[in-house]
Amino acid sequence: MKRILSLSLICAFLLTGCGGGQAQIAVQTPEETIDTAFTALKELDIDTFNACTNNKVGGGYRMLSDLFGNQNKEAYQHLAQAMVEHLSWEINTIEINSDTAVADVTIHNKDFSDSVGLFVADLIRKVNKNQQEGMDLSSLIQTTIDEAKSSPENMLPYLQNCEKDFSVDAAITLKKTEKGWQIQLNDSLCDNLTGHLGTENFSEHVSTQISAVEELLNRNLERWGVEENTNQWKYQLETMITGIFK
Repeated sequence: MKRILSLSLICAFLLTGCGGGQAQIAVQTPEETIDTAFTALKELDIDTFNACTNNKVGGGYRMLSDLFGNQNKEAYQHLAQAMVEHLSWEINTIEINSDTAVADVTIHNKDFSDSVGLFVADLIRKVNKNQQEGMDLSSLIQTTIDEAKSSPENMLPYLQNCEKDFSVDAAITLKKTEKGWQIQLNDSLCDNLTGHLGTENFSEHVSTQISAVEELLNRNLERWGVEENTNQWKYQLETMITGIFK
């Protein structure tokens, strides 16, 4: 039963942010647009960030969707701040061809992938411990998800204690619109801007921890006589986690 606590929890959990209107900004060059957008992201000024990017999609957002509309907006804001407070960048070159520009940008940020992995491992340990104490597995899964949903601040120490960082060269495409240049966000750029939260690129040490707690849970499921339901529990957990924080 691999990845019983799916990383989709973390992706949906942390790629939420502050919704709002559309800021009006002066016409800028592609270089100024990148600086304005990334500075706004660091300041959690989502209106300005949206004005400089294609972040808004229909009624939703590619990233930072509904922090300030959430019940736990203060906790989510702290998480978002931890994600971007170490973000920095250098614009190396920009090539403009009519209404399209491509910028070569070096992005620096904390690498939160191991932090996510440690959080996942601890959640599995919690399932293990509580199941051993006799709690019904189905109820335990529901409780674990509900607590993660209602207490996003539990994730904050994992981000704050992160010591890993990274630098990456990214090709950023901008399109010229009636209102000025606009960064075209994609999965790779969003991943870099938010510190690799949605990846499973764990270090060997963290991967070993996750494998160990998953193996222990598998053995316990067999011992508890619910082995035949393993896939059912896994599907139930991952489906519910995927739907959280949408």
